[in-house]
Amino acid sequence: MSLSQSLSSVGLTFQCPQCNFTVIKNGSWFQVVSHYKCDGCGRDIRITYPDKIAIFQKHAHLATTPPGAAESRSVHSG
Repeated sequence: MSLSQSLSSVGLTFQCPQCNFTVIKNGSWFQVVSHYKCDGCGRDIRITYPDKIAIFQKHAHLATTPPGAAESRSVHSG
């Protein structure tokens, strides 16, 4: 699974595995970050690719549909 571009500008959440402090960042941040300093406990927290996959899967329902992809075509009989 790839990290959905449709979540790039959506706020995603991740909890520090040490102290459960929640960080909220755009998907684009999660795509490029490999570690960050937790504001809750001050520890350096590593975010692995499997962590990123889980974050994006958790927030998949927030993904936006690209323009034109959700168009429904109706057939009218006359």
